[in-house]
Amino acid sequence: MYSTKTAIESTGSVFMNAGINDNVTLSNVEVAKSPTGKDFIRFTFSDADGKTAEMTEWKNEKSMYVKTDAELQKEDDRQFGRIMQIIKCYISEVPDVELNSFIDMINWVKTTLNGVNKDTKLRLKVVYDNKGFIRVSKNGIFVEPMTVQESRIVLTGRDKTIRPDIPVDKEETPKIDPLSAVNDATPADETNSDDDLPF
Repeated sequence: MYSTKTAIESTGSVFMNAGINDNVTLSNVEVAKSPTGKDFIRFTFSDADGKTAEMTEWKNEKSMYVKTDAELQKEDDRQFGRIMQIIKCYISEVPDVELNSFIDMINWVKTTLNGVNKDTKLRLKVVYDNKGFIRVSKNGIFVEPMTVQESRIVLTGRDKTIRPDIPVDKEETPKIDPLSAVNDATPADETNSDDDLPF
């Protein structure tokens, strides 16, 4: 059933604009598991209009580009450095901690950020990812308190602020080459027999 009383009309984008956004707050920190059982942490930031941008961090694993334990540790250090940017917006002196696993780390981050004043206003760098979705940038400094007078956040060449053109999947009809030796005009019950062989 369709009704003008229940029709939902679009009110515009629910996501922040790409670029550097002022007066943003950290609205949620979530630790969860994906449907395939992978742990992750998701930070959700909101502006005054309720528009959001998210940053999700997954456990680093060895891959085509990360082959050794030392390379994996470097990726973990970079990842924790990004997360520390968010924490340092609220806590000026972070106590020294050593966390032995990804799940220990993300639970510590969630607990730490649950105890802070979420009304603190932030400046946040938001970009498009390769699939055209709005995300918090992970390049360089991406977040700082609004109390910072001379911002250290800059847009770099790696930060996409214009939505990339993503090809839309189209249903394609098969193309028939009329000059082809084999085409769809051959009756289905007509088959090649051994008599058709040239020898």
